[in-house]
Amino acid sequence: MLVLLIVEFVLLPRKRSKNYRDELLQHAIITGGSSGIGYSVAKELIAQKCRCITLLARNMEKLKEAKAALEAFRDADPSHIKSTIINIYSVDVSNAEQIAKAAKEICSSDLVANPTMLLNIAGTSSAKEFIHTDYNEFLRLMNINYLGSAYATRAFLPYMLAKTTYPKPPRAILFTSSQAGQLGVYGYTAYSASKFALRGLAEALQSELARENVSVKIAFPPDTDTPGFEQEQIDKPQETKLISETSGLFQPDSIAKTMIKKVLSDRPPFQVYFGLDGWMLATLTAGMGHAHTLTETICEVCLMGLFRFISLFYLMDFRRIIRKTGEKKK
Repeated sequence: MLVLLIVEFVLLPRKRSKNYRDELLQHAIITGGSSGIGYSVAKELIAQKCRCITLLARNMEKLKEAKAALEAFRDADPSHIKSTIINIYSVDVSNAEQIAKAAKEICSSDLVANPTMLLNIAGTSSAKEFIHTDYNEFLRLMNINYLGSAYATRAFLPYMLAKTTYPKPPRAILFTSSQAGQLGVYGYTAYSASKFALRGLAEALQSELARENVSVKIAFPPDTDTPGFEQEQIDKPQETKLISETSGLFQPDSIAKTMIKKVLSDRPPFQVYFGLDGWMLATLTAGMGHAHTLTETICEVCLMGLFRFISLFYLMDFRRIIRKTGEKKK
């Protein structure tokens, strides 16, 4: 009992202030906001009446289309009309100079508040056996998936911490990994590595920013029905397709709702997972990650051994898929 009390009062995050939601819903920066999960996250923030949303992506035409669609979505509900300002900014987040310049210009404006939320959604994927993966693909995925999130966070964080009032106002940062960032999957040697890297960044950053009242979260979505997922199917090995199908295909709006719900939680979790498989993976991979609630911590302590046993059957099934698919190729 004494140990549980120590965990509860020392290790677990404190509940936020009563007006934390209003404080967070001032200005959200969304990377990769022109389509897919990023676009759905923007829709969910409009539903939550976020005062200002800034979408970042490379393609200005897609950004304009996204802005028009989001404004139509906003104005379709009388209670949302003009309640959310939507800004767009064309930038390559994997270019450190570009994203630093963009952050300075966005945060120098007198028209909007400094960012209160940073949602790192931008990312891409590809699937191919390691031996057939082009050397440049390792660099491309690491640049976009890992460095893109690291650079964006480094660029906007000083502005998020600009207020020196006490108590410090709440801020939130979300990284978007993948279930392939929790376990290595056939065909994802380049992709998994770039998503695994985000976990280390998120854990270290959470340690640094906890005293600044900044909550850091990392999301592990499964396959999601987005334009990027469709593109990935073109060259994806059959083994990868069959293994990925075991977790099902989720819709971006569903993923976005869960993400924003957890970001706005009065006791925000470190890991954001989706579905039963996601819960099991989050429990299995908790490791030295940051504790959330007492109930969740007890589940991790008590169920990790059982879930490890269950995972062996998953691994056996994956090996069976790989073996049978290989036999068909001969």
